[in-house]
Amino acid sequence: MRGLLFLLMALFSNCVAADDWYEYRSENFTVYSDVPERRVNALMRDLERFRRAALSFTGQEEIPENKRLRVFHFRDSAEFEKFSGDRKIAGLYRETWEGPIIFSRDGDHGISGSGLIFHEYVHHLMRERSGLTYPRWYSEGFAELLASAELRPKDVVVGGLPEWRLSAWAEEDPLTIQQLLAPPPLTAQNGEDNSRYWNNYYASAWLLTHYLQLGYNAGHPDYRAATADYLKAVAAGENPFEIFAEHFGKTIAEIQREMLAYMRDDIHRHKLDIPVYQYSIPRRVLSENEYLFLLASEAADFDKPKLAMDYLKRSEQQGLGWQENLTAMAVIEAQEKSYKLGEKVVKEIGEHGQISHLTAANLAQYYLLRLQALSLTRDWNEDFYRQAVKFGKIAVQMGPDYLPGYRSLWTAYQLKGNSDAALPVMLSAYQQEPNHLTLNATIGLYLAHLGKPELAREYLQRVVAWSHSDELRAAAEKALQQAR
Repeated sequence: MRGLLFLLMALFSNCVAADDWYEYRSENFTVYSDVPERRVNALMRDLERFRRAALSFTGQEEIPENKRLRVFHFRDSAEFEKFSGDRKIAGLYRETWEGPIIFSRDGDHGISGSGLIFHEYVHHLMRERSGLTYPRWYSEGFAELLASAELRPKDVVVGGLPEWRLSAWAEEDPLTIQQLLAPPPLTAQNGEDNSRYWNNYYASAWLLTHYLQLGYNAGHPDYRAATADYLKAVAAGENPFEIFAEHFGKTIAEIQREMLAYMRDDIHRHKLDIPVYQYSIPRRVLSENEYLFLLASEAADFDKPKLAMDYLKRSEQQGLGWQENLTAMAVIEAQEKSYKLGEKVVKEIGEHGQISHLTAANLAQYYLLRLQALSLTRDWNEDFYRQAVKFGKIAVQMGPDYLPGYRSLWTAYQLKGNSDAALPVMLSAYQQEPNHLTLNATIGLYLAHLGKPELAREYLQRVVAWSHSDELRAAAEKALQQAR
């Protein structure tokens, strides 16, 4: 009986431990996970190694990022599916108001099982490390080139054919360089499905970029310096067709023939000596309320309020982080035009209660939702406005790197019609996250709305060049066209 009791205690202990969520930190990544520590460490070492391979390939300096990229790594595929909508994929990359995130699930595939994650992380690195706005063919082609990297025991190999693009040329030839330099709008026209076209576009962009970056290893001319100069000229506003021969010393048709010959005979893979990441990866256990808040915040950003509320309702009342979770619930209910919980929470906190930047941001959002509901009927409540501004300012002051606080504050000013106050808040947020694409789109579209197209152009061009959101790109492209 004593042996059985010890066995049951051990099994119970293992079950509890398996459900614990931890925060892991390496030099450039923060991972939140309930997966066993050994496998989380392997994932993080792969991410760090891939990052170093990408920097080595581009000749970039190895320095830590300004802000760690966050990863949510799920043990349960069903839990992962609540966010992704598909438990069969290895992972996804997403831009949120709290910065870019990776969602992945545990399994035998490893992090490199998803070219999408590596592809998007290359975009992230290019935005962080370069002030240049690249043409679409190069930004996508270069991301595809590095995303197919193979992490081997002693080295990393770049240049393999992306497995996720194998179907691109099954029935069609690669697109021409002319087509790559002048792609159509990203969104479908007249309801047509253009996914096959874009699959071919990405594969063809990979081929052209592959040739320009690695073709010299197979005896072809070295076009790397010419490519860099050409990209700078295009970013400066030069016509990509007119200056092509000037920079490459050959016409588009001549490079096209070389590229196709390279494709048939000489595709070259490039080996990088990138050692395994050896630094320690400390971890800390997340409190129940803390990990529930994290998951609920992401669920809300995925526009899944019911899922967010399901997490928050499991919170430990009066436990550490309860105030943040309670105010988050009030925000979700306010989105459904129910304000009773919010009114109760505000009274409990009181006028001078101590609050965190997360609580302040939630309260600012709560009052903003009340104000927005009134504005639909052209009513106004000055007290709601003052409260939204007050808590928005507290959120920004206490959490200067937390964009949702800025967002509530500038939106309140916009509702008041005070662009002189809204714009400085937006630009302060931009100083914190200059490569945040949704923020760039928001600033660019607002400046265009205010009749300041010259100021808007920089932000909108960045969105067109980098964003994978059809909606954001289409809005930015439309605003740029109207500004011409």
